[in-house]
Amino acid sequence: MKKTAVLLGLLAFFFSCQKKESEIRAPGVVDGEIASVKAMTAGTLDSLLVQEGQAVKKGELLAEINRDKLRNGIEELDLAGREIVNNEIRAREKRQLLALNFDYWQKQVQRFERLKQSQSISGDQLERSRLQLKEARTSLFELDRSLEALQIQKERIANKRQAFNLAERDMLLLSPVSGVVLETFISAGENVFPGVALADVLDLASLFVDVFIEEKEIAALKLGQQARIIVDGMEERSFSGRISAFGRKAEFSPKYIVAEKERQALLYQVKVRLDQDLDVFKIGMPVTVIFNQ
Repeated sequence: MKKTAVLLGLLAFFFSCQKKESEIRAPGVVDGEIASVKAMTAGTLDSLLVQEGQAVKKGELLAEINRDKLRNGIEELDLAGREIVNNEIRAREKRQLLALNFDYWQKQVQRFERLKQSQSISGDQLERSRLQLKEARTSLFELDRSLEALQIQKERIANKRQAFNLAERDMLLLSPVSGVVLETFISAGENVFPGVALADVLDLASLFVDVFIEEKEIAALKLGQQARIIVDGMEERSFSGRISAFGRKAEFSPKYIVAEKERQALLYQVKVRLDQDLDVFKIGMPVTVIFNQ
C-alpha cells in the first residue's frame, strides 16, 4: 500500500515536471501604438477638452482652434451668394422681356419681307426692322453671357465655401482612435502651428506584450499561437493573447557568431496581441507570458 502511494506520488511529480518543462515563461512589458493628435493649421487654441488619463472614443472632439476669421469669411460668402441670387432673379426677368422683344421683331422682319415683295412698304422700313431685330438678338446674347457669369460666380462661392468647411474641419481636432489620453502638450490660449502635436492617445485596441525569447525556444512558437499573461498582483487571474509578430533579427547578439555557446545567448522579440480585458493593462506594465509548447 505504501509502495503504491509512493509510486503515485512519484508519477504526479514526474508529470508536473513534464508540464513545467513544456511551458515557456518569459517576462514582458505592455506596449501599444500611440496616435499623436497634430494641428493641421495655425491658430490660437480656444479649448482643450480632455486631460491626461481620460478615456476617449474615436472621432471624439479633443480640442478647438479659434475659428472667428473663418466664420467671418463664411458670412461674407453668404452675403455674396444672396446678392448673386438676387441679380440672377432680375436678369432672368429681364431675359423674358428681351425674348419677347426678339420674337416681336423677328415676326416684324418676316412680315415686312413679305410686304416688300408686294411693294407695299419701302426698303427703309424693312432695314430698320432688321436693325431692331439685330439689337434685340445682341441684348439677349449679352444677357445670357451675364447669366453664365453669375453661374460661374456661384460655383466659385461654392468652392470657397467647401474650402472654408475643410479648413474648419482642420480646426476641430478629433481623436483618431479609441483609447486613453497619455499626455497633452498645450493649453488653451496658446498658439499652435501645423504639424505640432497637441496630445498623444494610446490606441487600446493595439495593446500588446513585448517579450524576448531565447534562440533555443523560438522554434517552438508559431504565429497565432495562444499565450497566457500573468499580471503582478493578480496571479489568481490569467489573461489571453496570441502571437502577432516575430522580430526580424536577433537582439543582444555579437557582431560575428562563430560558436554554439554564443548562439545560445541570442534573444528574439515576440509580440503578443492582447485579446480581452484591455482596461486592466497599462502601457509599461511588467507581466509574465506563458507559452505552451
